[in-house]
Amino acid sequence: MRPDERFLRDTFREQLARLRALRVDLRTLGPRTTEAHAARLAEEFVEPDRSVAFRQALEGKGGPVDFEKWLRQDRLSPREARGCLAWLAAGAEALVCVRFDRRAGFPAVTLGVDTLDEAWASSWPGVYVHFAAGRALAVTVHYELFQCDLRVGMGSPYR
Repeated sequence: MRPDERFLRDTFREQLARLRALRVDLRTLGPRTTEAHAARLAEEFVEPDRSVAFRQALEGKGGPVDFEKWLRQDRLSPREARGCLAWLAAGAEALVCVRFDRRAGFPAVTLGVDTLDEAWASSWPGVYVHFAAGRALAVTVHYELFQCDLRVGMGSPYR
């Protein structure tokens, strides 16, 4: 049985409202901007032969997207919560990341990394992406964290 789409969207809006109340710097992105960031996520962080299927999964209607299964396996490793946001933006000037919700079809959100508490970030399933830093942080429904670092290792067999 699938969860009610309206309930999921209401829950998403409530989560954003709670974060705003906690003074987290966030902005909900429109459909075009979400799509542009999704395309970039697929191009940079997903293996090329899986990027079309990944984009289709992201465009679905409320179904779950397990980002840790889609991110490049050659750059993926488990991560502990402590220091996860500092790691995400390390080496980048801008402290803003893009977050994609685990539920497909939801808008992406930009977040000020320095305004978001690690406890909140590590308990909100989805993926946080800092494109300039070449890093992504996936949070599973079981609150496991996985880091995807494009700058690890020598070169890339994909790009």
